[in-house]
Amino acid sequence: MELQLELIPFHYYNTLGFDAELIDYINHVDDSIVLEKVKPLYKDGGRPPVDPRTYFRMHYLYFTRPEISSFRELCKQLVDPKNQAWRNFIGTPNIKDVPVHSSLSHFRKYVTPELFYEILFDLIRQALKLDSLIQPTLAGIDSRPVYAHVNGYKKKRCNCEDKKVCDCEKTYSDPDAKVGVQRNKANQNKIFIGYRKHSIVCPTPSGPIVLLSIILPPDTADIDVLLPLVEKLRSIGDLKVDYLAADLGYFSADDQAASLLEHDVAVVTDFKKNTAIPETCSPEGRPECEAGHELTWDGFDKETYTSWFNGDENKCMACPLQATCDKQFGFSFEENPFFYGPVPQSTKLQDEMLHFRKQVELAFAHESNQLDSVMRHKKVPVKSTERVQSFFIMRDMFRLIERIIKHVRAKILPKDHVEKIKELQMQQVEQIALPLAV
Repeated sequence: MELQLELIPFHYYNTLGFDAELIDYINHVDDSIVLEKVKPLYKDGGRPPVDPRTYFRMHYLYFTRPEISSFRELCKQLVDPKNQAWRNFIGTPNIKDVPVHSSLSHFRKYVTPELFYEILFDLIRQALKLDSLIQPTLAGIDSRPVYAHVNGYKKKRCNCEDKKVCDCEKTYSDPDAKVGVQRNKANQNKIFIGYRKHSIVCPTPSGPIVLLSIILPPDTADIDVLLPLVEKLRSIGDLKVDYLAADLGYFSADDQAASLLEHDVAVVTDFKKNTAIPETCSPEGRPECEAGHELTWDGFDKETYTSWFNGDENKCMACPLQATCDKQFGFSFEENPFFYGPVPQSTKLQDEMLHFRKQVELAFAHESNQLDSVMRHKKVPVKSTERVQSFFIMRDMFRLIERIIKHVRAKILPKDHVEKIKELQMQQVEQIALPLAV
């Protein structure tokens, strides 16, 4: 790898300003899927169109560079003569060819969320090819509020002459934004205006990362999103999630049964205090034998959807029912998905899975803090459900790209990869500083 680094032409790094992030993006991330999916949207004839990868990489700079606070600021920075490396990165070396900020809005408008999902799924497949980057066996599902960029109270925004007598509905400046209620947390209002982001999160060596999300009105119940997210997860193809850790907002016998029977994904949750516990289970939800002894879990048979338990040998030896007891008990998952599922209640396995779900909440808080640079007061800078959806799909894409680059540096590239690029930069500085020969 060291020889390979030295054999790459010097000007290759120079054109990208010796920026390790941009260099590693070009070398290790394949964004040709953007051209493949977006090019058919262009009409034939007219002047040559801008390469859609230019817009895509401009958004990458917007989401990953903390010094950029808006799309206008991004375009202002790109036309600055000193940012030649950024222009080379997006594919427009000439300042006159840098797209204006309004074209970024058009790009997100005409590239629908469905196309953005296909681009995201391709990047996930690239990540799956990297050894131990995404660990999809266990995933988590949760939601968080998204604050809309609204101004003031609701009012009529129609074109009627007399708005006092017309029957038009009052709306916020974002017509799709609605009032929602969030969990009670410190230093936060209980009521917010906006949307709710429902996400599936997978573990990685660097912490949980969002794989895909759905943006819905804030009054949508969490349980109504469980199956649509699982179905969307199956669209990736190469990704197989076995267990999905969730909180009590996704507590539903019918949906949990459908998730396992139809999609082969086991939803792992705790149970509510008012849940009717079967007579064969203890108050903690663990199955018991006729003598009242807790059973030991022996596995789950996916062919018959039966959860098997064995008797505790230490307790069976002194049990008066030993002679008539089979010491093995099977319980049907379809009879009660909460207590007879692939992951039994009140076991160490369940505790570890639910602990990962708590890490998902911390990942959401970290994502919210990272978005401070691109969302004023944590408010999303675009309006309408479809555009907010596209905005957050792109956010998930670029976080995944950052993880890919970080993983490649840790597992594939030499440890001094970034330092060598800095050394090449210093060599150029020294060469420029040399006095010219007379």
